[in-house]
Amino acid sequence: MVNNYFGESVNKVVLPEYGKDAILKSIKHSEYLKEDNEIAERNTALDFYYNRNLDSHIDEWFSGSKHLRQVPAFPQSIVPRFARARMLLYKNPPLRLLDGEESDDYKEIAYHLNTKTREMAELTWLMGDASMRTKWNTNKERLEYDILPNVKKYYVNGESEPFAVSYEIGRAMNSDRQFIFWSESRDGEMGSHFSFSQSGKIKAVPGNPEMVNPYGIIPISHACYQSNALDVVRAAVQISIAMTEIALGIRFNLGQPIARGITDQDTIESGIDKLILLSDPASSFEYVSPNSDIRGNLESIKLMINQVAQNHSLAIRWGEGGTPPSGEALRIMSAENTEVRESDVPLWREWEHGRYEIDRIVYETHTAKSLPEDLTLDFTESSYPRSWQEERDRLQFMMDNNLMSRKELIRYFNNDISDEELKSKMGELEEEKIAEAP
Repeated sequence: MVNNYFGESVNKVVLPEYGKDAILKSIKHSEYLKEDNEIAERNTALDFYYNRNLDSHIDEWFSGSKHLRQVPAFPQSIVPRFARARMLLYKNPPLRLLDGEESDDYKEIAYHLNTKTREMAELTWLMGDASMRTKWNTNKERLEYDILPNVKKYYVNGESEPFAVSYEIGRAMNSDRQFIFWSESRDGEMGSHFSFSQSGKIKAVPGNPEMVNPYGIIPISHACYQSNALDVVRAAVQISIAMTEIALGIRFNLGQPIARGITDQDTIESGIDKLILLSDPASSFEYVSPNSDIRGNLESIKLMINQVAQNHSLAIRWGEGGTPPSGEALRIMSAENTEVRESDVPLWREWEHGRYEIDRIVYETHTAKSLPEDLTLDFTESSYPRSWQEERDRLQFMMDNNLMSRKELIRYFNNDISDEELKSKMGELEEEKIAEAP
């Protein structure tokens, strides 16, 4: 949707200046306050990613006839599986080093950071862009994170970085949509932070009557791909419709009762416990089943899923019988996706640095304490299952070449062992070693 007054798309507003008057004017004229196809499609993607309200997206295709409503909808949860398979970069949490060391303090205050960053990455791949807000929980004294899938960005004409954002937070009792607005401080003018409604009413958020941004920056980090994966969502809708129709076909395969030469149909009751007596020799009663190719329909669904997977560098194994593929075979099958993962690293490294800078400012604003400035990221390599023979050979090689100590070997098999237990275990092994010596 084009915003003829201010910008180019539903999530972008371009202003001639960044003064407060221009901001307020843009809010009152914003196309973001209207529903449009782009927002509706993104909301559908969110429903399929989080597995919520799925029936509503399938039922509409069967609402025209009561005969098509004889089975419940059969939605398929392929979107989160595709997202997890595609975003290998966050399959394992990255190692975040502050001033060259792991910080237990940061791990404590950054609540569920690994979970939220993975969710952020998967939604960004799915919808093409997403945002994450850093906030401070005063009661728990920790940083917390909210994923914001639909954020409107405000730009000054000629600039490529937004100076303000807004996003919806819900509806009031009268169904008036409610939004939150943030803008950054510029040229000595304090940034703004307030809420506004679809009707254009602006009010202060609790605890901030001056409606100023206490951080000076927008506490929201953004990530963006050049394209989205909404074709996966459409495939999920198509497959859910097809599976519902297959369920209908199975039900109809029980047969449609047909009576010939019978005028008084009200007296006929069918069922496995009912006996039907036909007195007229010319009359008949039978069940007729449709000629549906359920197996062929399932193969068509598989073909559709395979095609969408190939579009996103993914390979699907359907679990047919036979020997499970080795880790090396899985690695070869995922070679293209692994290459795509490597191309993701610069994008997410930059995003992580921007997100951490927001963490530092939010944390310092609320606690008057500082976090280290230097963040170093190490994205772990993707791993594939090994057979016991392969894993044993690897561990033996590392032991033989002093790449792993006996202590590390014990921790490998028992990661939760305490230091006392480990010390006791090492003592037992040493005693056995002395006893076995000639």
